Amino acid sequence: MSSGLKNTFFKYQPSTEKEKEATELVSVVSLISEKDVRDDKKTYWLVRETAGEMFGLQEINENHVPSGPVKMVSSEEFSSDYSLELDYWHEKVHVSMDKLSGALQRGERHRAQDELYSAEMEYAGALEVDEDNVRATFGLGLTYLEKNDLEKALEVFHKVLQLKAAFKAEHKHMFNDFGILMRKNGMYSEAIQYYNRGVDLDSKDENLFFNIARSYFEAGHWEDCVRYLTTCLDMNRGVEEARKFCFYIIEKSATDDDMLREFGSTEVGTKLRSDILSLLRKMQVAAGVDLDDAIEITQFIRDRMIALEEEDRQMREIEKDLYNLDENNGE
Repeated sequence: MSSGLKNTFFKYQPSTEKEKEATELVSVVSLISEKDVRDDKKTYWLVRETAGEMFGLQEINENHVPSGPVKMVSSEEFSSDYSLELDYWHEKVHVSMDKLSGALQRGERHRAQDELYSAEMEYAGALEVDEDNVRATFGLGLTYLEKNDLEKALEVFHKVLQLKAAFKAEHKHMFNDFGILMRKNGMYSEAIQYYNRGVDLDSKDENLFFNIARSYFEAGHWEDCVRYLTTCLDMNRGVEEARKFCFYIIEKSATDDDMLREFGSTEVGTKLRSDILSLLRKMQVAAGVDLDDAIEITQFIRDRMIALEEEDRQMREIEKDLYNLDENNGE
């Protein structure tokens, strides 16, 4: 490849961000060492220039679309080892990518209109062209969840976890959407896994921590719920839904005996009681409650825990006495 072609094709810098998006530097290349091989046996790559004079190459599959992981090569390696294939780009790849994009857009449109069977067909068709397409995989999984087809949704769930291309910041919202629908379908552990993948992509998104807290709450894991809700509020006290959720938990903690029994369970000792009370206090402060008020509320919850424990102890003693009385009468 001549340096002149490289400079004119890949080094053009548009004057505005809008123009830059409209003139994305993309084409197809092949390895120069494969020039003497028949065209249908060549390995073709979609190429995009990235920051730092690096080039991202993604292999073109048999359906003429880029698929699989992206490998990075330096400017020097790109110039010496690869040759532009503009005819193949215009005649095959560009056309196939447009068709794939159209199928994805139709799938998303059908799903938005609750036309789930049509959406499923479009996503499945897209995956026949590119089996590792992230948008199509997520879209199909979301469609299955909306159809309440949990078995197939789980298959997609496991597939996504194997897709390296899925774990990019641009896909964070897809993990969040998938997690929300999983939670609504009672798939709490899977939802939490997805949310945590989203956190891996963006650890500063307080909404992900809020959604994790909701999943733990609905699964009955109160301590984890309080911990993640506190993290959400520590990151941003302005999340009104999180503040309302905090006050709901405090009210429930003060009135729901079953919840308090789990909080203060003697099966795990007093350490959990101390930990959960500390978490409840921290959560209130994170939600904007005055520290003195938070301490007073927490002490009330502690006293109620102790009272419930004593009530349960007395009940066990009564049951034990009744059992012994029945045994004696039986003699």
